[in-house]
Amino acid sequence: MAIHYRLLQNKIKGSKNYGKYYAHTVKRGVVSLEDIEAMIEENCTAKASDVRLVLRELFDTVKFYMQNGYTVDLREMGKLSISVKSVCVDAPKEFRRDRHITGFKCNYTPEGKRYKSFDGEAKGHIHRSLLDGCEAIETRYYNTSDSQKD
Repeated sequence: MAIHYRLLQNKIKGSKNYGKYYAHTVKRGVVSLEDIEAMIEENCTAKASDVRLVLRELFDTVKFYMQNGYTVDLREMGKLSISVKSVCVDAPKEFRRDRHITGFKCNYTPEGKRYKSFDGEAKGHIHRSLLDGCEAIETRYYNTSDSQKD
């Protein structure tokens, strides 16, 4: 498993890193629901149609709970929740839901556990199991259509 990257130069004038190079992720494509269904079908005894049924029901159930104010904890997959976007007002009595709530945002937090420090306290960096085994590889292939999307 590898995440491909290419080096890009920062061209934002006024940035403290102007002219410096940084790693930029190169996406390798899109995996469809059908691709996921097929892989799961290969890896276990469930048929692709069964996987589709379960994933559809999972989506509907997660949506129901999220839209009712719950955080949905999918263990190794992480947590999902919805938050409100709004503009600021000077005082609570000035706030009007119809004028000041501007939308909603879907939040995703991958599962993670804080590293223990030397004194046993849980603080510092967070270990995310979704990143286990991940490595970075520089790619020499530059697809100009990718740079337009990123």
